Amino acid sequence: MIRLFVVLALLGGVAHAETIVSLPNSKATLTLPDGWNRVKHSFKGVVEIFKHDNGATLVVTRADVPNPDAWISDKKQAYVDKVESGIKAGVPGYKRRAKKIVDANGVPALDLETKRDGGSTIVVRVLLFRTYSVSAAIEVPKGVDVAAARVVVKTFAPPKEPKPEPAPTKKAG
Repeated sequence: MIRLFVVLALLGGVAHAETIVSLPNSKATLTLPDGWNRVKHSFKGVVEIFKHDNGATLVVTRADVPNPDAWISDKKQAYVDKVESGIKAGVPGYKRRAKKIVDANGVPALDLETKRDGGSTIVVRVLLFRTYSVSAAIEVPKGVDVAAARVVVKTFAPPKEPKPEPAPTKKAG
């Protein structure tokens, strides 16, 4: 009986591995839980492709485009609206479910969730660096829970910059 409890305790403590994916020519990284498998490809502009055991597909792209308006408060909304228009043009039956401008560790980003023809959901984050953009888009098949895709896309960001150590202060004396 004691052995059964030990085995159950050990099974309950099994950790799921996560992989941090560094992306070439970008500060951005992506954290993928178990179940994602890299797909070999030769598509221009596509940095990485991963396929999940549940049928979801993750595509990371990069475009060398300046994004100065994404960094200016007064122009940011209009700029991300243009970015969304470009995404909408490439998604048949585009229906926005959520849209949010976020700060991804100091980089402006656009988070989108859309439905497309056929019922699949697409979860996207576009990181708008000053001289280039990278995007992570996960297409989740109809009937598959979207929550895990949302979690993965939120990990798509540059690493946090370390906070500088405060300078030592001199004691008056």
